[in-house]
Amino acid sequence: MKWAKILLVGLIVVMSIAGCSSSKREEGSKESKSDIAVTEQQEMETETDEQNPEQKVSKSEHRVVIYHAEIRMEVKEFQKVQQTIEQLVQNQGGYIVQANVYESEDHRLEGTVMTRIPQAKFPMFLGQLEKLAMKVHSRHVTGQDVTEEFVDLESRLKSKQAVEERLYQFLKEAKDTKDLLAISNDLARVQEEIEQIKGRMKYLQNQSALSTVTIHLFENKVVVPDLENKELNTWEKTKKQFMSSINLLLSLFSGLVVFIIGNLPVFVVFIIFIGLLIFLGKRIVKKKTE
Repeated sequence: MKWAKILLVGLIVVMSIAGCSSSKREEGSKESKSDIAVTEQQEMETETDEQNPEQKVSKSEHRVVIYHAEIRMEVKEFQKVQQTIEQLVQNQGGYIVQANVYESEDHRLEGTVMTRIPQAKFPMFLGQLEKLAMKVHSRHVTGQDVTEEFVDLESRLKSKQAVEERLYQFLKEAKDTKDLLAISNDLARVQEEIEQIKGRMKYLQNQSALSTVTIHLFENKVVVPDLENKELNTWEKTKKQFMSSINLLLSLFSGLVVFIIGNLPVFVVFIIFIGLLIFLGKRIVKKKTE
């Protein structure tokens, strides 16, 4: 009887120990599976970020795009269209960079107007320009996406600013003159790099905020030359022709006088020679008659 009780107690102890170990193994297996799942999920997220870097940029930053447009159009009244363009630019909050106007060989006006227009008004402004034209001969629009460069500049700027703060701290703590000089040189170099980065970022922001539009205009117009008053003044033209005739006669007379006086010795000799011939001829004829 005693032996039976001892065996029963031992059996209960063994069963309880086995149950505890199995529950621990199950818990351990659950924990390990959970850790593996978390690790796999993290790896999948990392791979997704690496495969789609542009999506990450687009979520954190807006796109920075620089737009350029060049349009060549034919207009009926050049000056009127030019004034309208200047008014449109002002209404859209832009400004004119430069404007050139010149007259072609066939007396028609041509010119180029370069403008800067806020990017939000860029498509609207192009549509308004086309409405002013008799014919649009060409339209070329380009967009340069500089988002990645801008984000990289921001990261570099933060990094350089952090270095600048540390150098300021080192400068305060430095006591040796040699160390102070070295830190000052490093600080000046970092500050120059910071200014260069800021300048480039400012340039990209300005170029993306305002789009450049270059407009080539030429006038479609048959130019009829105006008759000037001097072309219709008959009396003036008559006097001019009369004086031209007088000048011609005077010129001929002057030339004749110069010719005669200049060649007078020759003429005298020639006249004497002719006179002698006549005299001798008469004598010969007279002798024959006698």
